Formats: sequence, structure tokens, C-alpha cells
Amino acid sequence: MLELYRQNYQLTNKTFAKKELIYPLGTRGFFSEVNNLALIVLYCLQNEINLKLYSKKWSGGNWNDYFNPLIEEYKGLIPVPIDMYIESRRDKCFKKYHRLFKKRIIIQDQIWNDMRNEKFTTSHFYFPNLGIDGSIFEVKRQIIKLLFDFNLRTSTEITIQDTELNKVIKESCGFHIRRGDKVSGKSKEAESFEIDSYLDKALQVNPNISTFTLCTDDYDVVNNFKTTYPHFQIISLCPPTRNGYFQKEYNSKQKKSEIRNEVINILKDSNLLINSKYFVGTYSSNVARYVVLMRNREECYSIDDEWNPY
Repeated sequence: MLELYRQNYQLTNKTFAKKELIYPLGTRGFFSEVNNLALIVLYCLQNEINLKLYSKKWSGGNWNDYFNPLIEEYKGLIPVPIDMYIESRRDKCFKKYHRLFKKRIIIQDQIWNDMRNEKFTTSHFYFPNLGIDGSIFEVKRQIIKLLFDFNLRTSTEITIQDTELNKVIKESCGFHIRRGDKVSGKSKEAESFEIDSYLDKALQVNPNISTFTLCTDDYDVVNNFKTTYPHFQIISLCPPTRNGYFQKEYNSKQKKSEIRNEVINILKDSNLLINSKYFVGTYSSNVARYVVLMRNREECYSIDDEWNPY
């Protein structure tokens, strides 16, 4: 059914001929980009705007490196500005070209605010030919399912083939514990929580849980968990070399293999969290909000914020 919905989306998008928006993937974190892309897909559907994707400048590589294409890629010679707030002289020229000469909408217009305002995000959305009929939560869940049509290479890389390990994961409690620049320094977005906060929440839910799937960007978290709680079973794909994720550092990577590995790792981690029996995270994180969507809120718990669509 999803494949039919994908075909229907492509046909529907093509019918929107009067207005065109080019959405650029930029230098934000992977699930931040996905979150905003899902919102813009919905916004364009609701407002009958033809949507094209621009991933040439995306820090993660190219969208089609990981997914079978759903949205047509913009391949014009004139670049699309990717930064929402900082405008160089070149970007201003590019904006004028797309706006004045091509009559296109770009994300630096009012769109960014419009797709986040309460009137839009509290609407009921109805596109039955796409399997869409519900609130922003149900709709974003469906749109991401349409977007995440993994190509064969990606599907192979993010799938755990060990049957016994998969059985253990399905009976575990998944933790997503952030470190790096998201919870420290100038680019801090949220508070950092110690392992005890996650464990306390998990044991409130199920006092008998003893296996934990730990997804983090810092191996110290894994090591501390094992040292402090040796009687628990810990599953983690975090390598000993990881010491926190720093977006600026990732954006400076040049090797395609390093760029791809980071995206594959976060997709693998998110799959672990989706497939665990329980999930505990921080809903201030785009990763956690994505996991909650894919789990349809089932056995999901936050130690900071409530879920939101932004």
C-alpha cells in the first residue's frame, strides 16, 4: 500500500503547477532535516504547491544515496540558498533569481514560520489517496513512511541480521542519550541528563526490566552504564572511539565514506529504539520525536519535554 501512496504523492505533486517551492537540505542534524522536510511536504500538499528537493549542498551527501526518490530533485545551474538566517551577497543574488525570474518560493520566505504556526499544526489533514486522515502526529508519521523508502544498499546496511540479537532487542528498553554539541557549548539545545534519570523512568514502567538498548553518541555513557550497573545487560552499537556528536565537525568531513557512515549509524540506532519493547528519551531531540512517531507513541516516555511537531 505504501508504494501506491508514493505513486499517488508523485502524481498529486505534479498537478500543482501554479506555485513551486524548492526545499534545500542543509547543515542541520539528520533528523532535524527529516522533521522539517516532513513539515514542508505537508505544507505544500495543503497549499497546492509543487515541491522539489535540493540536496546538492546537504551535509549528509545526497538524498538519493540513501532512499528511492519520492520528490523530484532540483538540478538547475543556479544554487538554492540553504541557510535560513545568514545571507551572503551570493545568496541574495540567488534569492532574487528564484523569486523574481522564476517566481519560485524558497524556504527563506514566510513559509518557515507558516508551517510552524498553531493554525497549521492543529489542523485536521485529509488526503485519502495518500493514507492521510488525521492530526499532525498521524500525518507526519505517514509522510516519513513515504519518504523513508530505503534503497537496497541502505536497507542492507541498517538491518541487523542476527536473529537472536533481534529477539533480545524486542524485549529490551531503548535509551537515547544525547551528548556532544546538542547538550553543551554554544550550540546547546537542551539539558544533559545522567543515566540514572533514564533508568529511573524505565524501572517505573517495568521494575523487572533488565536489558537495555543504549543509543548514544558518546562511548563514555556506555562504559559508565556498564560500570555502574554490571548486573544489567547492555546492547549498544556505539564504538569506543565516539566522544560526542558535533555538527560543525561533521559538516567539515570530506570523505564520502565518513559522511555516509554517520547517517547509517543514526538510522541503525533509531531502528534499535523503534524495535525495543519500551523507549525512554528526551523529546527535545529530533531523534526521539522521530522514534515516537514510528512507534505510534506505544510505550514511549520522555524525561524532559512533551512531543511536539516542530
